[in-house]
Parts: sequence; C-alpha cells; structure tokens
Amino acid sequence: MTAKVKYISGPPAPQLDPTLSLAEVVFAGLKRNNVKATAQVEVETGRELTYGHLARQSLSVVQGLLREGVGEGSTVAIVSFNSQEAHVIFLACILIGATAAPLDPSLLPEEMAALLELVSPTVVYTEGGKTLRKIEAALTLLENEPLLVVSGRNKHPYTSFQSLLQPTDPEFRPSITNIEEHVALILFTSGTSGLPKGVMLSDAYLLMSVKCLRNDVPELAFLLTSPLFWLSGVISILTIITCGFKMIFLRGPAKEAVILSTIQNYKVNIWMAAPTTLQSLLVFPSRGAYDISTLQIVNSGGAALSADSQLRIQRELFRNRTMLLQVYGMTELGGVAVSAPGRIKPGACGTLTVGTSVKIEDIETGESLGPGEEGEVCVKVKYFMLGYAKNPEATSATFDEDGWFHTGDIGYYDEEGYLYIIDRLKDLIKYKSYQIAPAEIENVLRTHPAVKDCSVFGIPHPTDGDHATAFVVAHKNVTENELLEYVAERVSENKQIRGGIRFVEFIPRTSTGKPKRRALRSQLMAELQGINFIASDHPTVISH
Repeated sequence: MTAKVKYISGPPAPQLDPTLSLAEVVFAGLKRNNVKATAQVEVETGRELTYGHLARQSLSVVQGLLREGVGEGSTVAIVSFNSQEAHVIFLACILIGATAAPLDPSLLPEEMAALLELVSPTVVYTEGGKTLRKIEAALTLLENEPLLVVSGRNKHPYTSFQSLLQPTDPEFRPSITNIEEHVALILFTSGTSGLPKGVMLSDAYLLMSVKCLRNDVPELAFLLTSPLFWLSGVISILTIITCGFKMIFLRGPAKEAVILSTIQNYKVNIWMAAPTTLQSLLVFPSRGAYDISTLQIVNSGGAALSADSQLRIQRELFRNRTMLLQVYGMTELGGVAVSAPGRIKPGACGTLTVGTSVKIEDIETGESLGPGEEGEVCVKVKYFMLGYAKNPEATSATFDEDGWFHTGDIGYYDEEGYLYIIDRLKDLIKYKSYQIAPAEIENVLRTHPAVKDCSVFGIPHPTDGDHATAFVVAHKNVTENELLEYVAERVSENKQIRGGIRFVEFIPRTSTGKPKRRALRSQLMAELQGINFIASDHPTVISH
C-alpha cells in the first residue's frame, strides 16, 4: 500500500486570459500612467524620465529593433547593470515579443561567451568601457556574430543606442501568439555547481509573478537595487510600470551610505532588498544618521532570514516602523511563498502563493513529512519555466515522476502553512551522524555586534566527517576565541565551530548574492595543505 503524500497548497491559481500577453499588459501600463509623472530616477547621474518619455523611448526603440529584423523568435542579450537605456531596451523587447536575456556584466569574457552561445542572440546591448571590452573578447569566441549595440559617449565602431531611436508608429500594437509557450525572458542560474543554465520563462509565468500592489498614494517611490539579471529585478520593473510607481534605481552594487541616503533623499516607500544588504546596513555604524521612516514595506528575498535576524533588523534598523516581509522563490518556479501585511511570522518566508503546492521530503528515505519536520522542499506550481536553453537533459531531470520540483533547499512548514527555509541541501555539514545547516551557525554569528558578514562550511575530518568552519568579516576588534565562545553558548554541542574561524576582508558571493561556500572550502583546504591558492575573487586571510 502506497503511503499518502503529505503536502500543503496555496489558493487556487486564477485563470489567465489567453489573449492578454505580457507585452499588452506592459503597453497598457505605459499608456495608462500619467505622462507627466516621474517614471524613473537614476540616482548616480540624477537623470529622470517621465512616463511619457519612457513610453516614447520604448516605442521608438521598438521601431529601431524591428528595422534590424528583431521580433518574436529573436533574442536580445542585455549585458548591463541598471540604466535608463538598459530598461528601455528591455521594455522594447517585451513589446515586440523578442526574448530578453540579461547578463551580469561582471562576468569574465569566457563566461559571457558560454552564456551567449546558449541563447544565440540577434542583438547584444551593452555600455562602453570595461564591459564593452569584455563583450568584444567574448564575441571572438562565438561562431555567429550578433549586432552589437552600445550606449555611452566614447567613440566606437558599433551601432549606437541613439540610432535605435526611430520615429514611433501610432498604429503599433503588441501581438504575441501564445502566452504559455512564448519565451519572454531567459535568466541564468548562479552556477555554483557547474555551468549556469539559461532558464526560459513564458509570458504566463511572468504575468502570474507580477503582483500589482495597488495604492492610492501618487507616485509611490520604489527603490530598485536588484539588477536586471535577477528575477527580483525583472519582476520589480514590471510591477513598477504596471502600477505606475516611481522607480528610484541604483546602477550597480552600492555602499551602505549610498543606499540609506537614497532612501532618505527620495523618500522611498517600497524596497526589494537582499538579506546580505539588510545585514550590512544593520551593522553600519552611521545608520542612525539617516531618516528612512518613509519606508512602508521591505521585501527580503534571495536567502532566508532567521527569526532573530528578522526581528533585530525590524527593531534596530527600521525601528518597528516598516513591514519586513520575506519572499521565497526560484528562477525556475517564480514566487513560492510570500509574507504579507497581517501574515508575518519571524523567520518564515510566508504562506504559499496561488497555484503552488509544497511537500517536505525526508533526505534519506524520500518519505513526505508533516508539519515541523525538516527535509528537502519540493514544489509544484501551475506556471513554471519552459525549460533550460539548449539543455534538454537538465530540463527532463528537473521534475520527478510525480511532477515535483526538487529545490535542493532544506526547510519545513508549520501547522498554519507557513514555510521556513533552513539552508541548501548540498551545503549541509555532516558531523558524525548529524546534518547541520551552515545558515544556522551563520545566523548566530551575525547577531554578534562585531560581525559584519560571515560564511560557514564544513571541512573534512578523519573521524567526524565534517567540522564546521567559519570565515568572518569583522568591523570591530574581536578575537577568534570570543566568537567561538559566543557561538558555543547559543548552539548545541554538535554545531560547534570545530574547524576554527578565519578573519577575512570580504566574503565572495555569486551574482545572486549567495556565499561561495565551495570556493571558500577549496581555498582553506589548499591553505591547510600548503598549496598557494590564487584567485582574484577570494579573500586574503587576515588572521586565524
């Protein structure tokens, strides 16, 4: 007799209008919004666009791309941090049904070439400077050479962004054939365990993901710090436009003082923030000098915040005046669980989104578990990715025979259906017969006032399996013994940091903000074996 599968589900998914595409929703938003209202502000330069200007520029680039033969079935790679031009190119792609494929400009040329090979773009857009030089090197590694469009003032032999600004066509209307099959977007996974994969996302997926937070406050200010090559960045941009919010955006990674002054100066109301950024602001010595009281909602996504961290950020950074809401999702699935006003539990990612089911599977037996029992989080959603670009093997292996997506995350749900994420399955530390989530120890370390950032991982031990080890970035004087004692008083005996603590200048992270635990482990193992480990993105050990 087959055991009954235990799982929880969110509300039923609403039916999408099969005739209403993402392009039509964005087009309607651009046309509906007040033409004189501020659409976006580029903080570093002070450049502003009204909704009237944003609509005209986007529809102008639509004509420029159509003139170059770009349309539904074409792919446009956008290799850029946030900028007015990158956003306009992105919107133009959506409007004509071309597939937008944003890439991280900090990648190496060889990495860029591998991703460009996956998506075979007709057009590559980028800015000048270092990124252009990397793109030039990447394109030499490709068989087919796409049209290269470049913005910026420096001279170059390529097509300029300005040349794409063609007279608009008053008769233009978006026309997408099938919202469930049309590839609107390709985003790349972080690739911590092998080469990144290109995740193909449909109109239906994005329409279901965009949450229009209707509000009667005119020009509600939304701070965008997520880049275009993150799912949170794309969803934020689409939400802002469909709701008519004012977008205040930072071009790239920013220091704590810049973020806080931006919130203060532009009276920001909503912000989608990375947990690492919130942790960094929490220990920023001058945070009290800034007035961030206008913040109404901060959504935190990309990694889980522990209950202690969430409460401390809520209390000490936001002074209990701002709702801190956690969000959990994956590029392949979209939003899985979200917190909402009136539905907040510290440490929880929230309750399940519409059309979503979750089961928790025992790591050893595969048995489905009940409330409060930790295991691998497995998910079913109504609209998910169309597949991995040029990787049918990985696509077919994504879901098990019963249709469950195995996330590789460890978590549990409670009796009320709130989902909690503990850590990544592949990052688990196996000490003797115990399985320990590094995030549990990291969350304790981060509560120490001297710790700015940290990463915990396991290193092999001849008899115990793994010993927990920590790399710590400190912003105050603190010793290894002080931190070891601090952790020892707050965790069980099996979770002690037996491998010691190394103090470093920074924690290397992926483009999505996750710590590179495997790389740090490799660095430390090389050090222990007396091997000279050289890598540009790895920190120098200050002391241990």
